[in-house]
Amino acid sequence: MAKAGKNKSGHGQRRQELRRNLPKPTATFRAALLRPEFLRSCVIIFAFLVLTSMLVIWSTDQVRIRDGQLMGETRVKRLDYRVIDQVATENRREEALRSSPRIYQLNRNAMSRLQSELTGLPTAVAGRTTLDEVADEIRTKFPLDDSALKLLQTMSIEGEPTPQWTSWVQQLVNPVVLSRAPILDEEEFQIYAITPVPNRMLLQEDGRRDILRAEAVSLQTLEEQPGDRLVMDMILSAGFPATLASTISGRIASEGLPTITLDGELTEATALQRAADIEPVLDEHQKGQVLYRRGEVLTPAQYEDVLLENQQFIALGSFTDRWLARLGLIGLLAGLAIFFAAYATTSWSRIARNPLRLIALSAVMTVMLSISVFVSAEAVVFMWAAAIAPILFVSMVVRLAYDQRLAIFLGGVQAAMTALALELGIGWFVLTMIGSGAVIAQLREVRDRHSLLHASVLGAIVLGVGTIVLGLVELPMVPAAWTQLFVQAVLAVASSIGVGFLVLGILPSIERGFGITTGMTLAELRDPRRPLLQQLQQRAPGTYNHSLQVANIAEAAADAIGADSLLVYVGALYHDIGKMNKPEYFIENRGEGPNKHENLSPAMSLLVIIGHVKDGIELAREYNIPRQIIHFIEAHHGTTLVEYFYHAARQQAEDDENVTVEEIEYRYPGPKPHTKEAAILMLSDCVESAARAMTERKPSQIEQLVRDLALKRLMDGQFDECNLTFNELAQIQAAIVSRVNAIYHGRVSYPDEDEQPEPVASTA
Repeated sequence: MAKAGKNKSGHGQRRQELRRNLPKPTATFRAALLRPEFLRSCVIIFAFLVLTSMLVIWSTDQVRIRDGQLMGETRVKRLDYRVIDQVATENRREEALRSSPRIYQLNRNAMSRLQSELTGLPTAVAGRTTLDEVADEIRTKFPLDDSALKLLQTMSIEGEPTPQWTSWVQQLVNPVVLSRAPILDEEEFQIYAITPVPNRMLLQEDGRRDILRAEAVSLQTLEEQPGDRLVMDMILSAGFPATLASTISGRIASEGLPTITLDGELTEATALQRAADIEPVLDEHQKGQVLYRRGEVLTPAQYEDVLLENQQFIALGSFTDRWLARLGLIGLLAGLAIFFAAYATTSWSRIARNPLRLIALSAVMTVMLSISVFVSAEAVVFMWAAAIAPILFVSMVVRLAYDQRLAIFLGGVQAAMTALALELGIGWFVLTMIGSGAVIAQLREVRDRHSLLHASVLGAIVLGVGTIVLGLVELPMVPAAWTQLFVQAVLAVASSIGVGFLVLGILPSIERGFGITTGMTLAELRDPRRPLLQQLQQRAPGTYNHSLQVANIAEAAADAIGADSLLVYVGALYHDIGKMNKPEYFIENRGEGPNKHENLSPAMSLLVIIGHVKDGIELAREYNIPRQIIHFIEAHHGTTLVEYFYHAARQQAEDDENVTVEEIEYRYPGPKPHTKEAAILMLSDCVESAARAMTERKPSQIEQLVRDLALKRLMDGQFDECNLTFNELAQIQAAIVSRVNAIYHGRVSYPDEDEQPEPVASTA
C-alpha cells in the first residue's frame, strides 16, 4: 500500500514538473483583440449590422399584402384603438351644412328711402286739391287717387307731417312689421319658399336672429300685382288707413328692391361653424379582433383595415410591444453578422488580409437586402421576385469571386436576413437555399457563357417547382391558390433567369471589383491567337513550345489534387512571356547559334536571366492580363537559386581573393508561390526544363528527377506560403511523372530497308 502511495506521489510530482517546463502562451486574448485586422473587421461588421438592422426594422413596419391576395394565415389586431369614422363624420357635417339657417338682413338703404319719401309725402302734396297739381315724379312713385290725395291733406300741419302720420311710417319700416311680408327677388324667393321655417333667420340691429315665419312676396309678383294681399295686410298692420294702402303698396312696388336680402358671408360662416362644431364619429377597435382569416381573399376594405391597424400600432404601440421585437431582430442580425465575419475571415486569408474584400461583400449583401426591402414595400405583387433574385445574385457573385463553400454560406446569410426583413417562414428559407445551392453547384467552372445560363435555367426549374411545393404546404387549397402559386412560380423562374443574364452582363465589372479571373476570361486568354501569345510564338518559338509543355504537365497535376486546372494552364502559357524581349539569351531559343552568355560575366548573365520575370510582369500589365495570371509570372521561380551562374561566379571568385559571392545575390527576387496552382507551375516548369536536358529519359529516371526537384523546392522553402500538403505534393509528383513520361515516351526505331525488322510485342 505504501509503495502504491509513493508511486502515486511520484507521478504527481512529474506532472507538476512537466507543467512548469511547458512553454507559456505568449499572445493574450487582449493582444488578439487589439490586432489591426481584428479592429478593422469589427468596424466593418458594425457598420454592416447598423445598416441591415435599419433596413430590417423599417421593413417589418411595412404592410406587404395586397387586396385580392389569398391569405395563408389569420391575423388579428394587436391593440385597442379608436379612429375617426371619416364617412360618418362627413355625413354629419354635410347634414349640418344643409340644415344651417339662411340669414337675412333688412335692405336698410331701400327702407331709409321709403321712410324719407313716405314721411315727406303729406308735405309734398299739401294744398294740392287736384292730381294735376301733383308733380309727375310723385305720381309715378305714388299711385294717388282723389280720395288718397284728400286724406293726405289732413296729414300735415303747417307744412309738417302730423305725429300720427310719422308714427304710421315708423311702424311700416319697423323690422317686425316688415317681416310679416318680406319682399325678395325672384331667385331668393324660390329658395326661401322651400327652406324650412327654422332655417330662415332675420338679423336684427342688436345681433339677434329672429325666425322668419311669414310668407314672402316675390318682387316680380309685386310689380305685376302692387296690391298683393300680404303687402296690403302689412301696410294696414302699420296703422295706415285702407284708403292709402294702395298708394303705399304702389310706392313699395315702384322701388323694385327687396325689403330683406341674404347675408351670404354670414350664412356661409354660420354653416361652416356648425359643421366644425360637429364632433368626429369614433370607430372603436379592440385588440384581438380578426383582420383576415386564413383562406380568405383579401378585400379592399380589409386591406384598408390592415393599413389602419399598422399605422395605429406604429403610432400608439407600447415600447414593449414594438421594441422588444426590434431588439430581438437586432440580436439575430448581430449573430448573423458575427458569424459572417468570423467564417469569412478565418476561412479565406484573402478576405482577412484585405479589408476591402470584406467591405465589398458587406456592401453587396446590404444593397441586395435594400432591393428586397424597398421593392417588396413599393410593389407587393413583385415581392416573390424581390426576395429571391438578390439571394441568387449574392450566391453567384460570391461563387465567381471565391468558391462554393463561401457562396452557399453567404447565400444562407442573405436568405436569413431577407426572411427576417420580409417576415417569411422557414419553408421559404429552405426553398431559397435549395435554389441557390442548385445554381452554385452548376458553377464549378465558368468557361463559357453557357455555364451561367445553364446554372440560372436549372435554378429557375428548381425554384419554380419548389414554389409550387411550398404553396401546397402554406396555402389552403382553394381555387384562388392555384392562380397565386402560378404567378409566384413564374416570378421565381424569371428571377433566376434574369439574374443569370445580369451577372453575365456585368461579369467584367465583377472581375475587376473583386480582383478575380473567371473561367470565361481564362478561356479567352488560352486562345493562341491572343496578341501576346502570337508575339511569343514569333519572337521566342522555343519558349512558346516550352510553355505549352509546362501547361500540359501543370494541368494534369492540378487535376490530380482538384485545383483550378484552367487557371494553371493559362498561367503556364504566360509565365515566360518576358523572355521574348531577349529570346536569344535563353537556351530553348538559341538553336545552333552562339551562346550569348559566353561574352558576359555571371553577374550580367544573372541580370538578363532574372530580368525576364520583371519584363514579363510589365508586358502582362501593358496587355491587361489579370492579376492572378501575373502571380504565375512573378512566382514561377520563387526565390530559387540561379545555380548555373552562381557556380560560375564562385569559380571566378576562387581566382580572386577580394571577390566574395553571396548566394542571396543569385536568387530570384520572388515572391514565393501563394497558391497551390502557382506551386504546381513552379515544379512543372523546372521538371520540364530538366527533362528536356536529359540525354536518356527512362521512366525511372524521370520519376527520380521529379522527386529530387520537388524535395529540393520543398527544402528550399518555396512551398512555405501556399497551403500545399504533403499528400497533395505526392499526388502532384505522380501526375507530373505520368505526363512527362507521356510527352517523352520511347519510340520504336525503324530499320533500314535492307535490314529485317525485329518483331515488336503488342502492347494492347
